[in-house]
Amino acid sequence: MIIELILSKQVVHYQDIMEYTGMSRKTITKYLNKVEAIVNQQGVELVRKRGQGIHFRGNTNALLAKFPALKDGSQSEEERRISIMTFLTQQSSPILLDDIADHFFISRSTLERDLNILKSSYGLKLTATTEGIQFKSSEGDVRRLIGQLLQSYWGQEIKQNQRTGKMVRTFKIPASLKRYVDKQTLDQMQRVLNQFVATLKVDVNEYQYESLLIHTTIAIQRIRNGEYISHLSSSRLNGITISPSTTKLAKMLVAAFGCTLPDEEIAYLNIHVAAIEDGYIDLAHNGIVEQEMVNWLRTVLSDYDNQLLRNLTLHLRPALVRIKNGISITNPYCNQVKTYFPVAFDHALALAMAITKRYRLQLTEDEIAYLALHFESFIERRKTSRSDVELVIVCSTGYGTAELLKQRVMDKLPNVNIVNTLSVSELMAGPVTADIVISTIPLRLNGTRVIQVTPFLNDHEIDVLKKLSQDVRKEKYAREAFVKLLSPNGIITNSSATNKQAAIIQITDQLQTHGYVDKQMQASALAREQVASTIIDKFAIPHGDINHVLKPTIGILTSKRGIEWDHERVHIVFFVALNRTVESQMDDIYSYFYSLIQNANRMAALTKAQDVQSIIEILAHDKGE
Repeated sequence: MIIELILSKQVVHYQDIMEYTGMSRKTITKYLNKVEAIVNQQGVELVRKRGQGIHFRGNTNALLAKFPALKDGSQSEEERRISIMTFLTQQSSPILLDDIADHFFISRSTLERDLNILKSSYGLKLTATTEGIQFKSSEGDVRRLIGQLLQSYWGQEIKQNQRTGKMVRTFKIPASLKRYVDKQTLDQMQRVLNQFVATLKVDVNEYQYESLLIHTTIAIQRIRNGEYISHLSSSRLNGITISPSTTKLAKMLVAAFGCTLPDEEIAYLNIHVAAIEDGYIDLAHNGIVEQEMVNWLRTVLSDYDNQLLRNLTLHLRPALVRIKNGISITNPYCNQVKTYFPVAFDHALALAMAITKRYRLQLTEDEIAYLALHFESFIERRKTSRSDVELVIVCSTGYGTAELLKQRVMDKLPNVNIVNTLSVSELMAGPVTADIVISTIPLRLNGTRVIQVTPFLNDHEIDVLKKLSQDVRKEKYAREAFVKLLSPNGIITNSSATNKQAAIIQITDQLQTHGYVDKQMQASALAREQVASTIIDKFAIPHGDINHVLKPTIGILTSKRGIEWDHERVHIVFFVALNRTVESQMDDIYSYFYSLIQNANRMAALTKAQDVQSIIEILAHDKGE
């Protein structure tokens, strides 16, 4: 950013850079040192002189040519956090926060925020002394951490070998993790595991293969470096029975890599092999398997069909084995699942809490998001066509053509209700009342959507009609369903709350006072917040158990100053308090709701709103659309 600014303005001052980047003068000075080192490599000098400003001296053509590559090579926030984490695992003694911040050219506050996110997202464990902070954990903790990072950030590609025709899978290792996993070891490990998997009598899914590949690759490299699982970290493994498959894999690893596997390493390896074998379900012989789990699911789910019970059982069996053994997986679509399937995610969250209570196992957000996909499939299966978008057909070429057009519409848009088919003379006789009018002649009507079509209704016209019907549904029905849930009694403007707990307490107190939720809702919402974060983009959408909703509503809390929420700052909190009385309208409510929060102008207007009525007006109308 600084290079780009100087190249564009030619001469800048500290204040210009501070305003452009939003950083302090002290931090800018650190970055300018970095800039100087970069431009010097291109034969350009960075001049910093009082009275002359900050500028480049020399031929900047080479720098201009190089700049796109410099820009593309800059780290994202996530990449920086990975670098910080790997940097900490490599330190043999405590290091001061200021020294770490200087090393990565970031402010101390940014570093502290990154460390908090690393602690919550990856379980990074740090000890703090007067000499600084240090990553002091067992060898097992180090491997778990590296494994999580790899699973989150390595890129997988599958391509067909041109000579043999076989499918080949390759992985791209992040640069910051190449110290722990090199490509040669990874490629050789894949060959070993492919042979091993072929000997098993069970199917190995993608999660299991990746987990085993990551663990064994890291283990071999750490063993080569003399970094073994210690007796202390593996004490919980004592007394376990080593699977014959584990013994077979250990022998294959020794033969392939020429190293010795201590008993602790074999016991640790056994965890991953056991997760594969214990989690396997043979559908050919078991049919609807695990009847005990199926029966339990019937007691905890409020609504289900046999397919949902079957799918959840098939998913949960290996998942619970995996979680029990401390094997984590990542879900690259977790945020999208939370955003686009909120009802399904809520059902999955409720099931996760029930699993914690019954099995004493804590599911991560990634695991919950995978469960949510099964619930979304169930929701989609239950959907029935709703003929609530009204359409009138106007045709000037005779009854036969009108009937053909009507049949085409019914076939391609089954959720549209055709209320009338009119000739031109019938149209002239009286007004038309419908959401959409399709006509074979040019036609203009006040306040009604009209589209001119051919009698044969081509594909382009069908697409336009589908889009129009979706717009009608959103405006006429979805907005109406959402706005009905708003009440001045459930809205708090410019709250003084500074953190998520205070915000949830304030909004639930308000809703309880006015009879929307019972007194248990507050505790329920706070408990759910501990299981999975309710941040979506820059907004928070907390909620509790639907059994604590007395009267459905959507509570709203705004804050101009902002509220600290899981290491982010939010300005708008929507408290979703819905129950089964609005179940048939749930899709409409969430459809309109998410179109609202994706509109930056309306959300900015909400934050600035001075009173409750202004908030309702902003949400109920298409201002800013």
